[in-house]
Amino acid sequence: MIELGKYPYILNTGSLKRFLDMIPKIGTPPKVTQPSLPTLGFKSTADRPIVPILKFIGFLNEENEPTPTYRDFKVANKAGSVMASALQKAYADLFEIYPDAYDKDDKTLKDFFTPTTDAGEQVVMQTVATFKVLCSYADFKAVPSEGEGAKEGEKKGQIEGEGKPTPQMPAGVTINLNVQLTLPATEDASVYDKIFKALKDHLLSRD
Repeated sequence: MIELGKYPYILNTGSLKRFLDMIPKIGTPPKVTQPSLPTLGFKSTADRPIVPILKFIGFLNEENEPTPTYRDFKVANKAGSVMASALQKAYADLFEIYPDAYDKDDKTLKDFFTPTTDAGEQVVMQTVATFKVLCSYADFKAVPSEGEGAKEGEKKGQIEGEGKPTPQMPAGVTINLNVQLTLPATEDASVYDKIFKALKDHLLSRD
């Protein structure tokens, strides 16, 4: 069962976009807290959800300090894959049901998020909008889902195995068998004749 209120949202998604756009352009602050948001240019109380959203996707730790994920997002050629990985982890329940959740329409996403909150439709729709804004910064093609990654590994293993010869015994190899027999004590020579004849028929015959 999905925890109620698990998924954060912001009413002003434009502020969230503005903050994400700003991350690569400014220095990394020691902490990002709701009281410090005004110093970064986010003075409205409606901007406060930015902090829990950043914590939810792993950009801030429990002490509100920027994580390595936050810093990696600052690198232009890594930002898309960093965000994709962060969202696949944060929204794991959603991506488990819809590996292509980032391509789903509003109705599908709304049906998923509705049972995760006791709030009304507006909150659900803003939860959807928040998710879609975050997805707009992600490059999911650069980071395959867990299931796709497993399939790729299996496919790669099959390809690597193709064309490899099955180990065979080298031509001309001679196998020697050392057979030890305990012969019965008897004076009847025919008994030995029968034993050796059986050995010849069953062990020495090439048929």
